[in-house]
Amino acid sequence: MLKTSRFSVVAALFLSHALMAIPLEAQEAAPVTYSLEAGVVYGEGLVTKEGKAVSRDLWMDVYHPTETAATPRPAVILTFGGAFHRGSPRLTLQSGGAQDTSMGNYCRRFAARGYTCFAIDYRLTPEGPVPSGKGYQTDWIKPDSLLPLLPQANHIRETMDLPPLDFSIPEQEKTMVDGVISAAEDLHKAVLHVRELADRYEIDPNRIALGGFSAGAVTSWNVAHGMGVPVSGVFLLSGTDAGFDVSKAVTASSNRPPILVFMGQYDLAGALSSVPQLIAHYQKVDVDYEFAWVPGFGHFYPAGAASLGSNAVSMSVEGRIAEFLERVIGKGS
Repeated sequence: MLKTSRFSVVAALFLSHALMAIPLEAQEAAPVTYSLEAGVVYGEGLVTKEGKAVSRDLWMDVYHPTETAATPRPAVILTFGGAFHRGSPRLTLQSGGAQDTSMGNYCRRFAARGYTCFAIDYRLTPEGPVPSGKGYQTDWIKPDSLLPLLPQANHIRETMDLPPLDFSIPEQEKTMVDGVISAAEDLHKAVLHVRELADRYEIDPNRIALGGFSAGAVTSWNVAHGMGVPVSGVFLLSGTDAGFDVSKAVTASSNRPPILVFMGQYDLAGALSSVPQLIAHYQKVDVDYEFAWVPGFGHFYPAGAASLGSNAVSMSVEGRIAEFLERVIGKGS
């Protein structure tokens, strides 16, 4: 049974790479082109409390275009970033004067273009998420692929007064793996929920794209390319392959969906080192991919920032995503 919960304002919790809360009032400012359905529960996931596994609701905010459509709309499902340790679809991140665009803000923009957009919540590593191991090949999980994420995760852990993780200690490696894989399980549940209730959301279940920023981009990759969940396309805002073994999950015969990858010129070292390897693998196995730099920015950049593609054309990040979405799932209705 579908449940909804009230939207709550989330406080900013971190000092370095500070989080800025986006209250409901701000997200609903002049909602001429969308209507917001807040806190829709799309599933449940196990987390650890006082040494015991307990279930908690997984929710999402749904942004519906206000204009009527003659046919079911294409859909976009977005996942927020935060090193798998912090964040919310209702928060934006900033660092060194640069600020990103929240998943809720992106959803407002996509709804204005005629896409029904879902900004999801998922389980975070400090909650002690318990992955189910269902819906994917567990032998494809590659813990070493998470090493490029570890410096940023430990930086965020320090701001949260949590001890650093050391992958030479199996239990600590498992902590990170469980967080990353549980996030992917949650996004997978969101995809299934949206697809199963396509009539309720008035969307076309065969025209769904995934996207996200940072950890959310990694999660989107893990679902679309790592797990092989059937979607029509995926875009990554400063994300890469981390969680599943790309050599097993993405082959010449695996038929993975088209992908658009963004990277800031001064992005995190882990991303700058791993994305070229991912692109080289895509070229080897003939995956339909696009890559774009965001010049002058690091890990955080807004939707309006200029991006440069391989064709030397400059386009805003939002505009390039919109062009990609039109190609893989069609125009918004």
